[in-house]
Amino acid sequence: MKKTLMLLLVTASFSLSSCLGVKGNPKPENSGFAAYKVEFAGDFNPGTYENRLPTQDTHELNINVSAIDYDGEVISDYKGMAEVELQFGKVTSVQRIEFENGIKKNFAVSMKYSADKERIVVHERVVDEKNSTEASTIYKRTGKLGVSPTIYIEPATISEIQGNNSGSKGFDSKYNGRNINLKGKEMVVIAVLEGGFYLKEVGVDDYSSIYLYTYSTPYVDDPSVGYTLPVGSIIEEANGSVYEFFGFTEMSFPTFIPKYVEKNGKSTIFVDESLVPEPYDVTDILSSSEEMEKKEALIVSVKNAYVEMFNENDDSFISYGQFPVTTESGANIMVTTLYTVPSFNPVLERDRESKKRFNFTGILKQHTSARPSNWIMVPRDSEDIEEVK
Repeated sequence: MKKTLMLLLVTASFSLSSCLGVKGNPKPENSGFAAYKVEFAGDFNPGTYENRLPTQDTHELNINVSAIDYDGEVISDYKGMAEVELQFGKVTSVQRIEFENGIKKNFAVSMKYSADKERIVVHERVVDEKNSTEASTIYKRTGKLGVSPTIYIEPATISEIQGNNSGSKGFDSKYNGRNINLKGKEMVVIAVLEGGFYLKEVGVDDYSSIYLYTYSTPYVDDPSVGYTLPVGSIIEEANGSVYEFFGFTEMSFPTFIPKYVEKNGKSTIFVDESLVPEPYDVTDILSSSEEMEKKEALIVSVKNAYVEMFNENDDSFISYGQFPVTTESGANIMVTTLYTVPSFNPVLERDRESKKRFNFTGILKQHTSARPSNWIMVPRDSEDIEEVK
């Protein structure tokens, strides 16, 4: 009995000393600052999945941010610093929050390049003592953060993905690296080739087309169209990851939902080839990267051009079938017919003397390492190459 009583006393003494942090016992890990609580200020409506905010160039809102402990209580003496970012888009307003009493109210946030779903993320930052100097203070993240509720915005359009770009060589999309939903705008398939298909926003001229890289011929479960996605198909919704392949904007690993209609008692893909636009003549803008970028992934044409002399042993020709053509003004564009028009042999057509002329039509691509031009045209079939008589 005495032994039991002594054991109970020792245990109680150890537990009490642990709680008080005495006799060298460490302070419990889960104490002090734990995270930020991020809430919308005022009457801001973040929308819902069914009722989304309209697409805007910039969304403006205010947030309340609180530093909380592991019990969810505000730490009134917290005087740390935080940085405000978006999960996907870009904050174009002030990003740094400095706390005085653990709370920052009505902090203004301007969101750009936000679409579909967005969240505001607040990261704690502290001075990086190791890398800071007297001349420059470096800050680092601690790993503690807070995330706002979801903000629901209309999905991005093709023209927003293509048009919001860096403006530098390659014109990388500001949506590069993001998974994007395309929905709500009428979109038509304008070409099916190269292991994917080209999708255009109907009624829009510039920045209106994008390549969906399916890695093989796009399959559809519809025997009435032959199981291959037809040109002229209306796509109601698509999803994929925006990726810049040497300046050419793609959507990789896409999923897509064609529009279906009832025909002869069966559901079939709706096809309207009249929505496929006529080729855009880029002959006079070949030297302007800014203007050419507007027509990327569209069907374009180059008039009265000849096959320039080139090295048939060059890797770009051997591996990819790329060869240069030159216009009357001396502007260049690359053309590749290796897989789509194998009957056209550019080696036989190159001629410095006669300069046999052709009208070339095809899909416009970009490859920043291609030479002499980083713009490449891919004819869809033999009808896209017409000899000028």
